Amino acid sequence: MFSEGLLPQEFADLCGVSKDTLLYYDKIGLFHPAYIAENGYRLYCLDQVHTFDLLLMLRDSHVPLKQIKNYLQDRNPEKMLDLLNEQLKFLNRELYRLQELCQRLDFTSLQVERGMKSCQREPEIQQLEEKLYIAVPVRTETLNDRKRRMTAVRDFLRICQTEELQGDYLRCAMISKERLKAGCYDKEFFGIHITAPVKKELPNISTIKRPSGYYAVLRHYGGYKTLPESYDKLISYIEKEGWTICGYAYETELIGYICVQDDLDYVIEIAIEVNR
Repeated sequence: MFSEGLLPQEFADLCGVSKDTLLYYDKIGLFHPAYIAENGYRLYCLDQVHTFDLLLMLRDSHVPLKQIKNYLQDRNPEKMLDLLNEQLKFLNRELYRLQELCQRLDFTSLQVERGMKSCQREPEIQQLEEKLYIAVPVRTETLNDRKRRMTAVRDFLRICQTEELQGDYLRCAMISKERLKAGCYDKEFFGIHITAPVKKELPNISTIKRPSGYYAVLRHYGGYKTLPESYDKLISYIEKEGWTICGYAYETELIGYICVQDDLDYVIEIAIEVNR
């Protein structure tokens, strides 16, 4: 009956796994050899290949090993159907999550590439397309308290992740025209760019639409401490060229903490909505 007995390495090679994997599954009671020979060798048989293929299919479908073990010990069509349907739901959720992740990474890489290729050091007027942001207000008490500010931002990002909102990884801040005209550059909102409208109302979170139109744009090279200097430069340019501030300033990190260690190497784009 066991003339075709296979040593662990032989069985592992036949099934396309490592010997260590096979021995581990034996150790935890998931998949044992068919028998133990008189010389003490633990041997597998060819009939076990089909069961092991099933084990690998379930494992690769992210079924927990404990659940696989329970199923292999008492398998039947009804249980298999339930197991497959459950994993299909899980994998479809994972597929959606991975597609969203790919989109976010792709958009973020394009923005980083823009920052790397940028050589714009002087203000200019550009026509920009409409964009959607989700944003959380920056409370006055958090402006000068770094811990509170970081806590608020991280809470906001966790909500975005929980709700599976379609966006990118680039931080953005908004400042109203009233503050800009008063020479105050304190952030009013922190947000991220999203690629699709939010499907439901979220507490303390706003949707802000950056309208298409004309914007005075400047790339700031350096950290946030010197950012007010770039705002002063951009606003002076707007006034000199005869434009009027008519909307928010949108401040976006093109090269930020995800790319560099020193904030002196940041590239931050400022875009202020203007008209004649």
